[in-house]
Amino acid sequence: MYLEKLEIQGFKSFANKNLLKFPGFIDASRRGITAVVGPNGSGKSNVADAVRWVLGEQSMKTLRGKKSEDVIFSGSDIKGKLGMAEVSIYLNNEDKQAPIDYTELVITRRLYRNGDSEYLLNTNRVRLSDIQILLAKSKFGQKTYSVIGQGMVEGFLNTSLSERKEFFDEATGVKQYQIKRDESLNKLRGSYENLIQAQMLINEIEPRLRSLTRQVNRLKKRDLIEKELKSEQTVYYGRIWHEINNKFSKYNNEFLELEKTKFDKDKKLTSLNKQLAALEEEGGSADKLGQLQEKLNAAQASKDEFSTQLAKLEARTEIKLEANGKFDLSFLMNKKSDLAKEIELLEEEIATQEKRIAISQEGEGEIEDARSAINKKIEGLNQQLKMANEKVDELKPVHNRLRAVAGRLGEVQAREDIGQIKAIIKEIENEIKELIAIAEQVGGENTEETADLKEVYESLERAAKEKDEIIIKINDNNLRITARTERVKLLKEKQDNLKAEISRVEQKLEQQADGFDLGSVHEQQTKIKQELMKANNEVVQVKKAIEEITTQDEVTRSKLFQLQKDYSSMQQEINLVNNKLSELKINSTRYETKLEDLEIEIREEYGDLAKIKLSSLDEEVEPVKSKEKISQLKHQLELIGGIDPEVEGEYDDTKERFDFLSGQINDFTNAVGSLNKIIKELDLTIKAQFDKEFKIIADNFVKYFKILFNGGNAKIIKVMEPEEPEKPKDQGENSELANGEVREKAKEGEIGMADLKKIKFLQKHNATGLAGIEIQATPPGKKIKSVAMLSGGERALTAIALISAIISSNPSPFVVLDEVDAALDEANSERLARILDELSYKTQFIVITHNRASMRKANILYGVTMGNDGVSKLLSIKLDEVNK
Repeated sequence: MYLEKLEIQGFKSFANKNLLKFPGFIDASRRGITAVVGPNGSGKSNVADAVRWVLGEQSMKTLRGKKSEDVIFSGSDIKGKLGMAEVSIYLNNEDKQAPIDYTELVITRRLYRNGDSEYLLNTNRVRLSDIQILLAKSKFGQKTYSVIGQGMVEGFLNTSLSERKEFFDEATGVKQYQIKRDESLNKLRGSYENLIQAQMLINEIEPRLRSLTRQVNRLKKRDLIEKELKSEQTVYYGRIWHEINNKFSKYNNEFLELEKTKFDKDKKLTSLNKQLAALEEEGGSADKLGQLQEKLNAAQASKDEFSTQLAKLEARTEIKLEANGKFDLSFLMNKKSDLAKEIELLEEEIATQEKRIAISQEGEGEIEDARSAINKKIEGLNQQLKMANEKVDELKPVHNRLRAVAGRLGEVQAREDIGQIKAIIKEIENEIKELIAIAEQVGGENTEETADLKEVYESLERAAKEKDEIIIKINDNNLRITARTERVKLLKEKQDNLKAEISRVEQKLEQQADGFDLGSVHEQQTKIKQELMKANNEVVQVKKAIEEITTQDEVTRSKLFQLQKDYSSMQQEINLVNNKLSELKINSTRYETKLEDLEIEIREEYGDLAKIKLSSLDEEVEPVKSKEKISQLKHQLELIGGIDPEVEGEYDDTKERFDFLSGQINDFTNAVGSLNKIIKELDLTIKAQFDKEFKIIADNFVKYFKILFNGGNAKIIKVMEPEEPEKPKDQGENSELANGEVREKAKEGEIGMADLKKIKFLQKHNATGLAGIEIQATPPGKKIKSVAMLSGGERALTAIALISAIISSNPSPFVVLDEVDAALDEANSERLARILDELSYKTQFIVITHNRASMRKANILYGVTMGNDGVSKLLSIKLDEVNK
């Protein structure tokens, strides 16, 4: 690495932009020497100040100023002041001496008059520390031997032991490690301070966190119990609600269905009432009967009159026949008349019986309809028994016997014999009574199952009686029809016999009437008989009308009786339905009240009634045990007590803060361990390299001292710190703590001022254990050793010898010498020039000088002049080309 260019603008007297180019290698191994010359006050030394400033110098005293803005061109009588100073230094880094991936480094520093400043590395803004680390790794910097200014040579010998040590840190190449060590110590101090602060905060919030943790654990336990309680309540309330609601719905539905039945029965009752009213209105048949009776009396009187006439005619004829001795003929005529009357009576009776048979046959259809209805009713009772059987599943002993009773009802439905029906019904009654007694013993008198059995029993009793009456009616009607049919058959046989006998009588009359004229008698009889027949027909018609009315009245009375009976039965059924409706209403109201109370309880205890309604009834649950468990869970919640829900949020915030601080403590603890390890490694590296390079510098110092003084002796001595300095008792090679120990001490609050004092001690004392560097010089022929007793020239030569030794052993990429030879005479200047020429094989020199010997060794000569405007200007000449 070497210096290629220096660009100055606005810095001190260099108001205008100036560019200084420096030779790199003159040949394969030798680097060039550049000399900067000029009269006093022309601004030569400002070149050295510019180099020192761009390399990061912060001391205004070193830069020969008081304020930072003093480095900015302040103007003159002719030229005004500038607002900015800028210096750029161009370094060739092809050999990668600087550990950065650039072949050319351009370091720029700018300062504005308002105080703003910036550092640039290859046009990129960087920090000063970045520049310092990079320069230290490249073996030069602003405070080292890279820039040796006016008075620094002699002043170096006048510095204290510790100040000389800082110079030797850069001379031995440990400056970069010292910077890292200082940074590590600063970081270690910051880590300890942060660790102490974090631990104080943790100690402050940890008791609160423990309290919040207990509360949150209680809250979590409460949440778990509440979830369990919610689940148990869901099952319990769901079961109870569905059971009560199902019963409530069942009673409501039964009530609605029974109301429909009652409505139908009411309609039937109204219809029966209307029919009764209609039959009562038909009671006007008595007037018709009176009229017909009068008409019958008149017709009968007319018939009787014609019968009397016929009888008189027959009597006269009989007397006449007996007078003529025709007794047999008289007998036959009488007999014929008697037979005709008897046949007439038979015909009337046959017509009456046939009419009654027709009426009975008409009533047979109605009775059959009644029987079908009662059979359907019994079948309905059978279904009710089955339903009652389903309701009494808990009444196991009764279950099978109910099925048997239902089967016996089927027998009642199929039987026709009244005796058998009565016997079966009696057995069923006894069976049901026994089952009711058992049901009452098992479930109590007021159970719904017992009530259903009683109702079925009562309905069965009524249905059996109704069927008994209907069967009696059917049998009576069948007997009547049969008897009347047989009677009609007998009457018709008798009528046929009488007609046959009349035919025989007529034949005999014809046989015995010979010789006796009966024509006039027959003619009269025929006329009378015709009239009699008319009267008889009228009588028959009137009787028929009377009989029809009488029969109709009988039917009407029968219907009226049946309607009254049906009305009474229907009224009883309606009363039973009303009783059942009242019972259902009571049960429905009772379960509705239970349901309302339960829903109020659910809203108070559970909250979400809709969820309970949507729950299923599938899950088995024992209500008593479930209720006990709910009570236990509530008791546990009461023991836990109320906890503010905001506690969880506060716990989260506190826990997050605690975890963050714990993480910070872990990070700081790890950082402390890492920094302790780094500092220890750096101390070992610094000590090893310092001792190695110090020995080389010491040997070269003796060499160059003898060259400059033509003899004599000199040496540099390390001054060690006291063997038992005032330092923390744990300071030493094993002073760093393990991470676990640091963490434990931090946790216990034991890290404090002692640890910070230890860090301050490490910052104050270097890794080499040196208190400073002592220089001893003994010129030829003298016995003095202290540099304080040397003359000015001797002091300058001693300082130059030391600088030459440092450059020889640890060469910097370039060295700026600002009038270091000002105090030397001609001979010593020549010796210095030869040394510079020798060292030019190791480094690049920029020499600001008035000395001719130094100028003769230069490859490029820059002249600095200053005009009336107070601005420095540059002139350059390449001496190698002049020599050629």
